[in-house]
Amino acid sequence: MKMLGISSRFLRYVGLASIALGAFAGCGGGSGSSNNTNTNGNFVVPGTSPFVNASMATRDVCQVNSHVAGRARWTVLVYLNAASNLQPFSLLNVAQMASIGSNADLNIVVQWKQTATTRFFSGVPAPTNPSFVGTRRYKISKHSQADLDKIDPPSSGTTGDTTPLDIDRLPDPPTNTLNDNGNPTADMGDYHTLRDFVQWGQANFPADQTALVVWDHGSGALNVDNRAVHGKKNSPAVRRGFSQDVFTGHQIATQELPLALTGLAKLDALIVDCSLQGTTEMAYDARNLARVYIGSEESPPGAGYPYDVWLNYLANNIASPCSSGQALINATVAEYPTQSNVTQSMIDLTKMDAVGAALNTLGGSLNNYTAAGATWIKQARQNSQYFEFFEYKDLYHFANNVRTTSGVPADAAQSAANLQSALNGATGAILLSSHGSATDSTGFNEKLANGLSIFFPGPNTPSSVDGTTGFDPQWNNLGLARVAPNWATFLQNQQQ
Repeated sequence: MKMLGISSRFLRYVGLASIALGAFAGCGGGSGSSNNTNTNGNFVVPGTSPFVNASMATRDVCQVNSHVAGRARWTVLVYLNAASNLQPFSLLNVAQMASIGSNADLNIVVQWKQTATTRFFSGVPAPTNPSFVGTRRYKISKHSQADLDKIDPPSSGTTGDTTPLDIDRLPDPPTNTLNDNGNPTADMGDYHTLRDFVQWGQANFPADQTALVVWDHGSGALNVDNRAVHGKKNSPAVRRGFSQDVFTGHQIATQELPLALTGLAKLDALIVDCSLQGTTEMAYDARNLARVYIGSEESPPGAGYPYDVWLNYLANNIASPCSSGQALINATVAEYPTQSNVTQSMIDLTKMDAVGAALNTLGGSLNNYTAAGATWIKQARQNSQYFEFFEYKDLYHFANNVRTTSGVPADAAQSAANLQSALNGATGAILLSSHGSATDSTGFNEKLANGLSIFFPGPNTPSSVDGTTGFDPQWNNLGLARVAPNWATFLQNQQQ
């Protein structure tokens, strides 16, 4: 989940966006800052931040698409599922969007859900304070400061007023097949709803580049399929996924992402403003759907991305997917200097097949030593950077621990090195990773995060969701399981 401890940034819409733009000068058109050279031999030191892959500027995924005269350079499709306790932050983020607004080169298109009552995953109804009830679509235009103060009021606890956005409103989505106190609404925890939004957005707002932002809670890669009861408001909540619609009790499973987007025009950027979705599993299932993927290994602040800073960059630069992603990540880390839960990374999705293959090889090698109960495996796992869900570990850090531990068998050390190269090497998947430097009250920080986490419980690790221990067979439903079955076998055979 996004955390709720960050106060809203009410009056910053106009000033900071223009100030921050200078920080990204030179990033347009696919160029980027120079590579951080903090290396150990040919390997990046874990936690180097920001890590910028030296090859980023020349990657195919980082090139600007050809411009078509009369067409916008960017369309940003925002799938804004505020059917949860994050609803107040949706007002903040939409006001940020409205401080910039669409123009000839930028379309800001939003599908936004608010609800009268949410059913949290405990099943207990909880009241909300919505500015409207239902699911709506908008093409956001630039608004005055007076409008922004209505949408996201400066007074804490005041209900937002979204009537200034009525001039931006588009016809409601045809997926509005449910009712919330008599108001038509959609199940935004259903991948069909996501698919309909993206297909409609691409058809009606064509651009040189298209980004999809998914906004809501997230909880990692695993999921329980409850399609048999899909659409029933009181059905059991699925356990993990993203875009958690707490009104319906549904969310989109990692393995449903290809079902949502396969066959549509390939996205230039898939951006997930949800918790814990910077997983190897998620990036693998997205590998054929977009050029780059941006997300967080950790559970970030509830206020989410600084949309005004990012959209101002897009509105004023000829931006590639990578320079756009770099601008977003830099702005996000800068936005929360005192928060310990800030991690962001950008992934070249064309490299995820190589990551999957290297993971499978490492899993097979490690499995050779599980029968002996190799203590070094346990130590490497336990000493790896973890996140809000303890069973999610930073994959690069774990591989580095294996490679550098004294006495590790040569085949395991080499397999770990190969995986590190597939992640952060010159042709690796991780284009950019960054994190905050703050430490929380318990001494925890993200200083060894590198860009992609992975489901990695020990044999006695209790699940953060249901308390069961060890390997969850639901992992075998993910796309990554098909290319890396040895990883699943290794997880199941761990002895300690």
